[in-house]
Amino acid sequence: ITTGPTTSQGCIDGQGLAEGEHTFRLEDLSRRYILRLPLGYTKDTPWPLVLALHGNGGSVSYWDVTSGERNIRGVLEDDAILIIAEAIGGNWRDYEMPADTWPARIESELLYFEEVLSQAKADLCVNEDAMFSMGFSGGGSFSGVLGCRRNDIRAIAVGGSVIYFDEADCIHTPAAWITIGTQELEPAREEFRDFFRDLAECSATAMPTEPSPCTAYDACASETPVHYCQHPDGHIWPDFGSEAMWAFFAQLVER
Repeated sequence: ITTGPTTSQGCIDGQGLAEGEHTFRLEDLSRRYILRLPLGYTKDTPWPLVLALHGNGGSVSYWDVTSGERNIRGVLEDDAILIIAEAIGGNWRDYEMPADTWPARIESELLYFEEVLSQAKADLCVNEDAMFSMGFSGGGSFSGVLGCRRNDIRAIAVGGSVIYFDEADCIHTPAAWITIGTQELEPAREEFRDFFRDLAECSATAMPTEPSPCTAYDACASETPVHYCQHPDGHIWPDFGSEAMWAFFAQLVER
């Protein structure tokens, strides 16, 4: 017996959410996100949802562009709801702050994503089996937090990221697409890659996969493929990243 995807309350009685900026108060802070709906959005169809997280020091404007290698809006416009998130003070982890303040900041950001996703699920028709998080640098690092700490993030796609979470706190294993530049290869970024590879029970060997230069790790659990793409540059989002991100996520969407 095949059952359809888990659908959000918004598919039944959602009022819809307006395109563009949304603001709300949380923990005495003004928070915001940008919503980009797919062309032809209606609440009659459960849509995949992609969270996009900027790097530290950035803002919603990082991913809210319509040209160049960061044009995820164009990549997703026919296929998924896009929510572009923004960190407190522009930093998912503020390296200027004392390290003992970081766990509390992580919890505050988890509350933010709970509110953002609650708004989306209440008022939009979301395929709750196809909620994803992607990001670059600190935004990819926090996508790792979401994949580890939330049980509803189906997969992550990240570039140039490091571990921000306590591995012991993980309650979930997401599929993972990970890119690192050859010129930025360092132990912390390799540890991030290896953590999600091992979490998905993959072996350390891999086979080439699309697009080049990507590889798919062998023997991963069937629900949680892990791909690794080592591009030749430094700390950038590579030109193939946005298309490859959605191709990886799309294969996990059950219609």
